[in-house]
Parts: sequence; C-alpha cells; structure tokens
Amino acid sequence: MKKIALITDGWGRYVTYTWIQGYRNYMAAHRSDMDLYIFQSFGNFSMDEKHNTGEYNITRLPDFSEFDGILLDLATVSQPDLIAEVIERARKSGVPTVSLLEQIPGFYHSGIDNYEAITRIVDHLITEHGCRTLNYIGGPEFNKENQLRFKAYKDALLRHGIPFEGQRVIHHNYEIETGIQAFSIFKEKDLLPDAFVCVNDNTAVGVCLAAKEAGYSIPGDFLVTGFDNEDKASYYDPRITTVGFSKADVMADALLLLEKIWQGKAETTYVYAPFNYVFQESCGCISQNPPDRGEYVIGRIVAEARQSDMQNWMMDLNRVLLDCSGYTELAGRMQTWLTEHGCGNIYLFMNPDIFMSENVDVLPEIPDDAYLTHGYPNEMTLVYPRQENQKPQQLDLKEILALPRKESDGKQNIYQFCPLHFREREIGFLIITNCDYLLEHQFLFETLNALQTSMEALYARLTLRKMNKQLSQLYIHDSLTGLYNRMAYEKLALPLFHQCMQENQPVGIMFVDADHLKYINDNFGHDMGNLAISSIASVLRQYCPAESISMRYGGDEFVCVIPYSDKRQMQELAHTLQASLDVLSANSQMGFPIEASIGWVIAEDPVLTLNDYINLADEKMYSAKKARKAERKDS
Repeated sequence: MKKIALITDGWGRYVTYTWIQGYRNYMAAHRSDMDLYIFQSFGNFSMDEKHNTGEYNITRLPDFSEFDGILLDLATVSQPDLIAEVIERARKSGVPTVSLLEQIPGFYHSGIDNYEAITRIVDHLITEHGCRTLNYIGGPEFNKENQLRFKAYKDALLRHGIPFEGQRVIHHNYEIETGIQAFSIFKEKDLLPDAFVCVNDNTAVGVCLAAKEAGYSIPGDFLVTGFDNEDKASYYDPRITTVGFSKADVMADALLLLEKIWQGKAETTYVYAPFNYVFQESCGCISQNPPDRGEYVIGRIVAEARQSDMQNWMMDLNRVLLDCSGYTELAGRMQTWLTEHGCGNIYLFMNPDIFMSENVDVLPEIPDDAYLTHGYPNEMTLVYPRQENQKPQQLDLKEILALPRKESDGKQNIYQFCPLHFREREIGFLIITNCDYLLEHQFLFETLNALQTSMEALYARLTLRKMNKQLSQLYIHDSLTGLYNRMAYEKLALPLFHQCMQENQPVGIMFVDADHLKYINDNFGHDMGNLAISSIASVLRQYCPAESISMRYGGDEFVCVIPYSDKRQMQELAHTLQASLDVLSANSQMGFPIEASIGWVIAEDPVLTLNDYINLADEKMYSAKKARKAERKDS
C-alpha cells in the first residue's frame, strides 16, 4: 500500500474538500493501492500570528522520507518562510513530489495553465470590448499562481500595444475585501479603468460591491472579470465573467502522474486539467447557459439549515466535553460523537510532558521547552485509543503512520492529521480517519475548535488543582469560549483600532451581553450558564469577520472590534447574530432561551479612545436590553 502525504491549508475556516473528491473519484476509477495522509492547517485567517504559527506547525510533523509520494497545496499558506521550508524538506527527501495548482520549480505539477487562461481573458476584453485601460487586482505577490496570472495580464497588454502602468496594479490577498479596498484606492487616485482583471471571483465580487456602493454600474461604467467559477460568480448580479476548472480533476491528474512516476512512465513533468471560459454580463457578454438562480436559493436554504444543524451539533459537543476529568475521557467522548456523525476512528497524540498533567498527583514545573513552537517531540504519547489499565504508549512517527493502517479494513483510507495547540505552542495532534462528511459539510474547523477549547480548559483545571495558578491567564484566548480574553485588549484590539484610525478607516465596535444568565444559573446550574455563554461565543466566532477581534470582556459580556465596517455592515451583522441566536435557541431543547442584547457604534473620530467607543456601544446595548424587556412584558 502506497502512502501519499498531502500538505494543505484551509481557505479561511474551510477545507478544500475537492481534493478529497478527486482522490475518491480516482480510487473508484482505478485499481490503485494508495492511502492519503492529509496534514491540514487553518493558518491564514486569524490576525493572531502566534495562533497561525501553532496551526502551521502540523506541516512539520511528517518525515517525507516515510512516504511514497508528496502532494503540496501551498497556495493559501500565508508565511513565505514556511513555504520555502516545506519545499526544501520535500526536495531533500527525494520522494516524488507533485505541486497542486501552484507550479514549484524542480517538482512535478498538476494544475491548470494560468498564463493561457488570463491571456485569453485580457485578449477578449481588448479585442471584443475595446478596452484600453485595464487594472489588475491580484493576490499575495509571492504566490506563484498570482505571479503567472499577473505576467499573462502584463504580457497581453504589451502584445496589444498598451503600455503597462504599475499604478494600475494592486496585490493583496484572495478575499472580497481586497476587491473593495482596491476599487476605493483606484477611485481616489482617479484611475478607474475600462476593465478590472481580478485574480479570482472573490476580488471581482469585491469590486462589484464597491462600485455599486459608489454609484457605478457594471458593465455600464467598466467591465469586471474573475477566476475560479465559484457560485458567487454566476449567481451574482451581474453574473461575473470567469474561468472554470475542477480541482477534483487536478487531484486525479496528480495521482495518475504519481503512478506513472513510480512505474517509470512519466513522459512530462506537468499535467494541466482542462479549463473553460464563462463569459457573462460583467464584461458585457450574454451568458450562454446561465444557472438557475432559483436552484441557488434552494441550495442556500439547505446550507443555512445545515449551518443550524452544525450550531446544534457544536452546542451538543461542547456539552459532551464540558466536564471531562482527563484527556483520555475527553477523546473517548469525541470518538462517540464523531461516530454518530459518520466518521471513522480517531487517534489522539499529545506531547508527553504536557500529558503528564493528567497522571501525577504533584505536578512538577514544566520547562518552557516542553512547549514546542517548531516541530514535535521525537516520540508522542498515544492518549486514545488505549486498552483499559494499560500505560499510554510512546510512539515515533513511523509507528504513528502504521497504527491506523493496522486497524483498517484493508480499503483505501484518508487520514486527517490536525494540529492541537495553545496559540503557538503545540500540545499534540489528532488523526481522524475517513471523515468525509465532516469535511464535505465544512464542520472540521468548528469541531477541532471545540476539542481544542475543551483541552485547554481541562489543562487549566488540572493545573489549577495541582499548582493553584491561573495558567489560562498566560494566553489571550478565553478557555471557556475560545474567543480572545481581556489580555487581547492591549495586545490586539488597541493596535488594530489605532491602525484604522491612522488610515482613516471606520471601525465597528459591538457590545454583546448575555440575557437571562442569572435565571439560567439559578435554575439550571452554572455549567448550563457556561454553556449559554459559550453558545453565544460560538455564534460570534462564526459570523464576525475573520479580521475582527472578538473578546470575552466580562463574565457574560463580549466586545467585538470590527475593522473597515460601515453602518450597513454593522446593521447586517447585528441582524445576522440575532437571527442565528433565535435559531439556536429554538433548536437547543435546553429548557431555557439563549439570547443576547447587542449595541454597536462606528468609530471614526480618532479623538475618542477605544474605551470611549466601547462605553458608547455598552450604552446602546443597555437601551436595547431595556427595550427587549419591555417588549417581553407587553407580549
């Protein structure tokens, strides 16, 4: 049986499930003996770089020489130094390596021809629509995909006799906000073009949103193109011209290429999956086969129902993990919960020095170097599963990789390796086997967050019991909710606020206060009160923008500092939060409501301090709370 290592980073909080689809499709169509070992991180969405460092540490776990093939999906990794490190380790291993989407010199490659795709888009804008000024909005400058697309844009201009102007180019990231900010910058500089060539559909949507907000029309005032053919492209109004391809095909091609390499039959170092052009209204064309927006609405309704299910599941999982007395018990409960939701076995490995906090009566001082921020110990403790009354095993990587295979049914399997850490400090990792349902429906991030939060809370309880010391205060994450704590006010919230004020960018300040907490504590107990608090926090974590700082400000109070947010965005966010809490409360079956009062303000005047704005938001929250109480009495 061949072992394939896949290094991949999430798109924000989401996994690239199409890689798994491509693997499953290939296995169904070929008689191949390949297991897929996925080393999954979510390291590019948080403003807490130490948290991201802890996530990315999972890329250092595999010894690539233990594998038969390596797949690298590094397109969304936000740390160039880490990318270089992973590439160098793969190169030194001598194991056949295939890069996915991004072309990496010296490696095999499976992707699409980004250069050709953008070339045709630019040619179309110039020859079919007469565009003479074209602005480019790109992703990270170090990203190879972005570099190829940018080069194609630049070369196409020169080939048509249009001078390249560096001031018409902005590189940032692949999110909608990049398109919004780029449009504003070009508008301020009086550089609005005939057409915007966007690196992907997210940035194209951002341009369209900003243009509409500024009173422009598309394609009336200028044209816009995207890339990737995501749902947002064809269901947006206007539909966005884009380039479509299948990542599942890219994965299947990569696996076929590996097999040819093993057989000595590889005739080329790269393989391109087919792509297609989808010319639509945003560039002045008429969509040939426009998708049914009604079907999209139905899909969104189903997705919202699934999100509601996820919130209920996460609430149930938090309850299940709430009162565990040890890591083995916690992992056992996690296994039961995952089995109920269609997943296979789990394996919990922990740093031996940290795991011993569960097993000794007098806890010795743990040296700082027990908390690694770069790599993992040579041997890890297998916390779960283990036979009753047996000591935990100490295993090295080779033994760890062999363990799930020994217990498998002989079929092809997917092993998901996920990091567990307290900010930048590793505490271990979790292996989940064949968790397709969890991945397909994008529940992995929240599930891991619930586990990690519970482990941190357990660690704090165990340490407090033995050392009478609040270790949780060492971290800027609150152990109960997973949000930032008051320490984040100085470390993250204030710097973010000052940065926005210096850039003349608005900041939304939201104050959230749990309702009925005294009633819940008095009638159902403090554990249920904590569950209500953590449930409200989970809604904030899910719906507040990734760039925001959400803090547990007091016992049942939360403050969210949300950069670049205007009045409309804050109104929509507040409405979304209240609607989500209503759904959560209606479905919780806990015997008590889960509700909160919300107040918010827009910070635009740098004369006022962040604390001033928090107080203003607090006053608005209090007014909202009084109004809600009066409304309940009247009803």
